[in-house]
Amino acid sequence: MPASKQIQRFNYRRIRQTRATNGPIAEKEARPKAGEPVTSLALAETMIAAARRRFANDNEINFLKKEDIRIQHQTGGPPLEVCLLVDTSGSMNGKRIREVKTLADHLVRQMHEPLSLVTFQEGDVSVKVRSTRNTHRVRYGLAAMSAAGLTPLGEGIRLAASYLSKRRGKKHLLILITDGLPTWSIGDKDPYQDAIEAGETVKKAGINFICIGLEPQRTFLEKMAEKADASLYIVDDLDHKEIAAITRREKSRVKLNEN
Repeated sequence: MPASKQIQRFNYRRIRQTRATNGPIAEKEARPKAGEPVTSLALAETMIAAARRRFANDNEINFLKKEDIRIQHQTGGPPLEVCLLVDTSGSMNGKRIREVKTLADHLVRQMHEPLSLVTFQEGDVSVKVRSTRNTHRVRYGLAAMSAAGLTPLGEGIRLAASYLSKRRGKKHLLILITDGLPTWSIGDKDPYQDAIEAGETVKKAGINFICIGLEPQRTFLEKMAEKADASLYIVDDLDHKEIAAITRREKSRVKLNEN
């Protein structure tokens, strides 16, 4: 009987392993107090509350009432933003780049946090989508994303760290998604060492960093994640559902660490 599919997680602050599915992550919620602005509507929870009320009252005509409204409980820490750092080198062409596009589209529709997108390939290391919750902006950026060329991983990490560092007053979760190894760097630098040094800049900037990669690249990714003080996930392949589950888990961890 084949082994069940697993995602291996390595956190270099606290090394441990976990399965891909830990079940749903509970989110704090609260009803709005009098005079309190509703800053983040918990849509799913609101609709469930409305449905329960209507069912208990023989499907009364009022679809939504004030008592049904649920909001996300806001902590005292800075707001969280999520940034996808995506390898768009030639090896990502086909199914893998499609999975990443599906992931980004899913996240911007489901998350309460803003999303940004940085991509890297030979000759094109750039911010494709600046922090937003607008689905049209994200889809526009995704439409311009294609896979080709070598893998300037170090340059991609540096650009993402620089971009996020300028967004002060925010807490950031940087998610690297790659299927390969660094194969290009500026000048005569060794691409491996360049990427590892770039990872250290993320640590110095205080950015929460997770790396998602494949088994053949484990040894290199372990070294880079250790230098960057990052969490490392080794997956069977790049699947948008699995990466979305990882994102939910890491968002929860970052928020818990605020308290």
